[in-house]
Amino acid sequence: MIIATRQRPRTCVACREESPKRALLRVVRSPSGDVLLDERGKLPGRGAYLCATHACVEKARKTKGLSRALKTEVKPEVYDRLSEYISSYGARAGEEHERETAQVQKELRLLLGLARRADLVHIGVDSVKLHSVGESLLILTAADCSDSVMGTARGQADGGKHVCLGVPMDISALSSAIGANGVQAIALPGRSGLADKIKLLISGRERIERGAALEQNEGV
Repeated sequence: MIIATRQRPRTCVACREESPKRALLRVVRSPSGDVLLDERGKLPGRGAYLCATHACVEKARKTKGLSRALKTEVKPEVYDRLSEYISSYGARAGEEHERETAQVQKELRLLLGLARRADLVHIGVDSVKLHSVGESLLILTAADCSDSVMGTARGQADGGKHVCLGVPMDISALSSAIGANGVQAIALPGRSGLADKIKLLISGRERIERGAALEQNEGV
């Protein structure tokens, strides 16, 4: 029987805080003496770890934290490379997030359009309140809905009978998806295939946004 084990956390040489290995940048002194950013965390040699932030890179530069940890001189261009990598990684992550959000919005528009054509959508907070007396509902709110609408929608779900979720669509996009104007909140029957698909889609998007943090907590 194979038992999975968690690797011990690593310590950032700049801020001295511990984090899972996958949450940090690894810098390695190779057997040949070169100091390199180990993007995959697998290069041979003596390693040291840094938080993936410009603040920790600059602190390590100032305090020579990497030089001490690696027991060799770390040239300025190594720190420059680390800063460039952090900047480019952030840009790539932002682009990927935008693509994922656009795909979720596309699928939501399709599902909401189907629900609307099937006459399953209750439009507006007053209609949501009216129908909440009977069947269980999936209540959806636009990303930029007013505080009062959000409070009312969440209040309907407090008892546990209904589910309230925010969608990654503003009022204009939500309204367009169901062919109406100025829609801040809608609801559809909670016990329906369409509702189940929408819940899975939204929860999947939330998992994507938390994915890096979850992986870091799991360790390697």
